[in-house]
Amino acid sequence: MDIPRDGWEHIGPHPIRFEPPDIVLCQPTGVVTVEDLREGAAYLEKISKQLGHGVFYMADLSKLTRYAPQMVVHSFKTFPVSVLRGSVMFGANLYHRAVVDMILRAVRLLRLEIGRIPIASLADEAEARAWVEELRSREG
Repeated sequence: MDIPRDGWEHIGPHPIRFEPPDIVLCQPTGVVTVEDLREGAAYLEKISKQLGHGVFYMADLSKLTRYAPQMVVHSFKTFPVSVLRGSVMFGANLYHRAVVDMILRAVRLLRLEIGRIPIASLADEAEARAWVEELRSREG
């Protein structure tokens, strides 16, 4: 894989990188738009294809200010679920954690395809990485 020396690439203002063996870490910064989502999904598809299997997506939401409303609707209707083995968000403020939790409940109630993968919203990166390790151990 062609990765910059520091490992970080950018999708708009959002740093993103692949961490072997199977993690994609993103740090959404400011506002996340529909175009950011499309580019992020393409990045996940590229990495997944190169690996031959899905990845774990980790999002550090500590620098997020807000999601564009259209992005939330678009993401849950079109996100390429097959490229993910799990998704975890961490570092969000109380407001964003509440919004994420509400969205996750709605996804599960509506039985949207994205609700088939493990998704979590946790307090910090250490908890998020432990959650990924737990999923890996369950996969065998």
